Amino acid sequence: MADPRPTRIAILDSGINTDHPHIEGMGTIEIGRTIGVGGISADVDGADRLGHGTAVAAAILDIAPGSSVYSIQVFIDSLDCPFENVLIGLEQAITWGPDLVNLSLGTTLPTFAERLAELVESGAQRGARIVAPASMSGLPSYPGSLSGVEAVAEDPSRPRDEPVRERRGDRDYWFASPYPRDLPGLSRVANLSGISMATANVTGYLARQL
Repeated sequence: MADPRPTRIAILDSGINTDHPHIEGMGTIEIGRTIGVGGISADVDGADRLGHGTAVAAAILDIAPGSSVYSIQVFIDSLDCPFENVLIGLEQAITWGPDLVNLSLGTTLPTFAERLAELVESGAQRGARIVAPASMSGLPSYPGSLSGVEAVAEDPSRPRDEPVRERRGDRDYWFASPYPRDLPGLSRVANLSGISMATANVTGYLARQL
């Protein structure tokens, strides 16, 4: 009997440093496009200058080792970019044919909701589930607050590899630890944490189930 194919995960973030010790040997990494100035899709090295995308990938692969990861770089020199670049990156991610798309990001501007809803539907038709924060700064976040998205909220009491799905109002939310794995000699408060890591932990959990 043939081995099942690895879970395919697209990550839109700041790139991935494939030689990082928390990444190397944990899964298959494919460096895709960088969405640069003016939304132009450029072939560059995809190196992570910020460390955020590498931390997200490490959190996912720690929970679901052996997964196949496709990196699309939308953050280059800061954790900020025109949201149109995210739309371009998400469309490319869906074209790759992932099982899961990790968006440890979002926008509170409803301007983009309609186009994001179209992309969520396009992904669902191809079998891709998008994982994203349900809210940011106390406001609904898109695409996380849209129907059909795996919406994530923080719950520091949860083990990082055991998020829980619960009903709130008219929809389900994932409640997940906002922490990456603990590192020797580094306190949790000094490490990256927050809704972006909670989202990565949910993606890792779902990938492990697949």
